[in-house]
Amino acid sequence: MSPSYLLVLLGVAMVSYSGPLVKGALMAGANPVTVAALRMAFSALLLLPMLFMRNREHERPVRALGRITRKQWLWSLAASLFLAFHYLSWMTSLDATSTFASVALVCTQPLFVAALSGLVLREPMARRARPGAAVALLGAALIGLNSLAGLSGDFRGDLLALLGAACMAGHWLCSRYARRTTAALPFAFLLYTQTALLLLLLSPLCGGLRVTARALWYILGLAAGCTLLGHQLFTVALGRVSATVVAFALLGEPVGAMVWSMMMFGEHPTPLLLAGGFVTLLGLALYLLGSGHQEAQLKG
Repeated sequence: MSPSYLLVLLGVAMVSYSGPLVKGALMAGANPVTVAALRMAFSALLLLPMLFMRNREHERPVRALGRITRKQWLWSLAASLFLAFHYLSWMTSLDATSTFASVALVCTQPLFVAALSGLVLREPMARRARPGAAVALLGAALIGLNSLAGLSGDFRGDLLALLGAACMAGHWLCSRYARRTTAALPFAFLLYTQTALLLLLLSPLCGGLRVTARALWYILGLAAGCTLLGHQLFTVALGRVSATVVAFALLGEPVGAMVWSMMMFGEHPTPLLLAGGFVTLLGLALYLLGSGHQEAQLKG
């Protein structure tokens, strides 16, 4: 296996324990808004030294922040708001439903991106991708049925995970406009800082800030391992492999989250939940294949 694919696999391993670490922080006494706010704040702090380093063009990335236009900043603010609500809804879902169900449902964000693109940008979903979307929705319904039947989890938690996926879709679409002429590093710093501040402003409406010393270790692991190291590995890998490879590799995140949760918390998914999760992932794989096929035809 080439080093590039090993980077992708390592990146998946790093992001796959995001859900278990959030659940660990919640079980250790923190609440969702605190976990989300500190995760973003720690991530921004870890990026800060890099902003003052010179890049290949001998310019410090921090200078790029001063060249962001008002329109770009407004788009970045909207992206930060969507990201804040993504973390709030998804992390709250982990308090109510199983880690595997929550992560599998939040991975449906490509379907929400397609739906929003169709409504806002008039970019309809690729015809070949529609069967995959239907299969993924069937899988999500099976996960919901598992909760409604009282086998495990909570239907409210499932809905919150889907809301988290929808918010993440809004975040990606806004970031698409904000990042048109902004480098990745300064944009990430701006995004993380704004999201942390927005979460702090929202905290009085979400039960205030609550954290313990033990929970801080989980949150530091989220910031250093999942947000920076995991996502940074994907950034490096994208220079050597296609975005499609990374997208398909990320379908392994719920599986990794399930394995981590079984080892850390003794969570054992029911057969119906397993079926729903894997049908969802199969649908997303078919969706990505259909979308990739249309993109290849357009380029050809």
